[in-house]
Amino acid sequence: MWLTLTPQRHRIVRYEEGLELRLVSVLPEHEGSVTSVAFSTNGRIFASASRDGTVRFWELPEFQKLFVVVLGYPALAISFSPDSQWLAIGSYGGKVNFCRINDQKIANVIELGQEVVQSVAFSPKGDWLAIGSGVWNEKERKLASGKLRVWNELSESFVNIWEDFQAPVSSVAFSPEGSLIAASSWDGQLRVWNAAEGSLRYTLTAHTGWVRCIAFSPNGNLIATAGFSLLPLGSWWETPIPLWSAKDGTLLSSLRVGTWGFIRGHRGPISAVAFSPNGQLIASGGNDKTVKVWSVEGRLLCSLEGHIGLVNTVAFSTDGQYIASGDSNGTILVWRICRI
Repeated sequence: MWLTLTPQRHRIVRYEEGLELRLVSVLPEHEGSVTSVAFSTNGRIFASASRDGTVRFWELPEFQKLFVVVLGYPALAISFSPDSQWLAIGSYGGKVNFCRINDQKIANVIELGQEVVQSVAFSPKGDWLAIGSGVWNEKERKLASGKLRVWNELSESFVNIWEDFQAPVSSVAFSPEGSLIAASSWDGQLRVWNAAEGSLRYTLTAHTGWVRCIAFSPNGNLIATAGFSLLPLGSWWETPIPLWSAKDGTLLSSLRVGTWGFIRGHRGPISAVAFSPNGQLIASGGNDKTVKVWSVEGRLLCSLEGHIGLVNTVAFSTDGQYIASGDSNGTILVWRICRI
């Protein structure tokens, strides 16, 4: 194991040779929890959403401030369109805002009523937007229901709506070629549909607790799920990240180090997972305030430390050179991958 120290309490704990990273930016501008981060597909812009009611934009590669969109209510999820001209923003109050990047302002809004929009994702062609939402039963203090909607940008109408979720939808994603739509919910379920027909392909229990985030691998063969399962006493301090077959939902492997020795994976719930563009790396972030970087084969390569708050979101840049992570303290850390 190698320990690489960087300024201001941040450090990189490397467990294997080959992967070199360094901290390049600390972005503390948000006044509330950072809920989502994303890089534009053209590699020019970085965006972040926060519970402080703002979405902030930076220009790459120096991460210079560009502009801020003020919503006035918590922003929970963002997704760039494939042409990098739009950013979809999911939020409280059942609102999905569309920010036109060139105009630096909101140009369109979808109103869904009294729901919480926790995830949005553009299809690879950019003509569809998947929207995951839900409501809580405040009277009984329990999860109530969720919905997955698919919005057609051209017709400005919904092409599909699935309403039979027993809990709010936490994450949505299209497969890289656009043939599949996946959605997870807070009751631990993962569902996958054929996008064109709208037919359900399979449902599985990904975690016995809840699922917070899902991600397709770049080749479309794998789905990674980040969340939390009720674990046996004594094993709580390493939470695995399952990797599923996107084709049929078969469990192929799990990202975990093991139960012996001093090296551990995430200790506690995991909130975020993302594949690198080349499919070689997987980044994950969790309540232990760390970002872990894994090989796709399952080896823990390094741990990125320095967040004060819980890590809510992680993302790779389109060129695979950066990993960005946002936490509940309102801070974003950006790490540069120097060598693999």
